[in-house]
Amino acid sequence: MNQQPGKLGIREFVSIAILMVGMKPTIDLPIALYKMVQSAGWMIPIITAGIFFIPLFLLLKTMMLFQSQNLFSVIQKLLGKYIGFFLCLFIFVLSSMVLSIDTRIHANIIRTFYFTTTPTIFIYALLMLVCAYGAMKGILHVGSVAYLLVYYIVLFLIIALFLSFQAGNIQGMFPIWGLGKLEILKQSVFNLYIYLEFFLFTMLIPYVKSYKDFRKGTWFAYVYVCIQLSGAALVFICMFDTSLSGIGYPFHTAIRYLSLGSFLPNIEIIFFVIWVLGAFIRFTAFLYINSLMFGQIFKIKDFEYLIPSLAALYLLLGSIPETPFDVSLELKPMLAHAVGPSFTFISILLWLTAWLKGEFKHAKNKETV
Repeated sequence: MNQQPGKLGIREFVSIAILMVGMKPTIDLPIALYKMVQSAGWMIPIITAGIFFIPLFLLLKTMMLFQSQNLFSVIQKLLGKYIGFFLCLFIFVLSSMVLSIDTRIHANIIRTFYFTTTPTIFIYALLMLVCAYGAMKGILHVGSVAYLLVYYIVLFLIIALFLSFQAGNIQGMFPIWGLGKLEILKQSVFNLYIYLEFFLFTMLIPYVKSYKDFRKGTWFAYVYVCIQLSGAALVFICMFDTSLSGIGYPFHTAIRYLSLGSFLPNIEIIFFVIWVLGAFIRFTAFLYINSLMFGQIFKIKDFEYLIPSLAALYLLLGSIPETPFDVSLELKPMLAHAVGPSFTFISILLWLTAWLKGEFKHAKNKETV
């Protein structure tokens, strides 16, 4: 399949990263954080980012040894053909489950808040169709569109959070430690999945202009989304207080009551359009990465042709749960507890294997020659 020539610049890569991770407060993340530690839920993204910094740093150090290769190539090189194959397959399966569940959640949101008479399966199918079409255009096209839209999406998200904060009460963040410091630390460890996309971004290294751009872009996006996730959680905690535990999607509930005075009494539709555009970019990039992983595992060079089939598969998997509650309250928490520790362990394992095999020493010797 013919793809757009060239590679992703740091701006396009950062735009993709921000939209893939930074959009999480607009779904069910704030309520999940509140249920864990109540008023201290906004602290979890910050503490989790601090914990996940170590495995992410080790992963990037390992990837630096093989700057022109993606994550799966490095896994197979370090762990061998057979162990590498099954480990890559394990990562692909977990990533596919995350994509299926998150796309289903977005279809549920659209059905619940905006198109109440439209069947969920129709909305879901349309979402996957658009994402598959975008993914087949290539990651470079996705990056270009993400860069064009990221400023508008971030701006409108900030406006929505600002208006929500004005409608809230700062007393909602007290008691400051929620259910206690120990519980905050415990839940932060269990929620490493929040930043799982940064693990998957290493699949895109060959598509970025240089490894230096990839590393800089990763850390910039990492710090930014950490602040955005924490700030958004704090805003919704202050706005809804104890009632947050009974609200499924606080962002979409909040924007129904926001206005810009009598001039624009109902701005819900504006935020909805911006949110949908961000969701398209997020899942288009996610679908492309998963297709790339599948092609890498089974040695399929033109993996882009697999994108429609994988999109259909994810549609079928995401349609299995009968109700939105099955997805958000049962399946996603179980998957989250598996994904975070797994990807963290793999990152540390790769670094340890590279160190034991002397890869860092070899790289240092090459630099001194």
